[in-house]
Amino acid sequence: MFPTLGMNSILVHPEQPITGPVIQKKINKTAEAAGISGATHFTTHCFHQGGAQYSFQFAPLGQHWTLAHI
Repeated sequence: MFPTLGMNSILVHPEQPITGPVIQKKINKTAEAAGISGATHFTTHCFHQGGAQYSFQFAPLGQHWTLAHI
């Protein structure tokens, strides 16, 4: 579902899934840029089978979140 992105974030490599460490760096960078304190405590687990997954897949019609929203 999440392919590896090239250095410029435009070139996509669909045959190669993105790795956990790369995702972790993106989470940290985004949270820190947003001024969220304790950003280094967010992990990929925060997005695993939680509210985001429920809201994307299982929420009642009209209450679904889009992948862009997540």
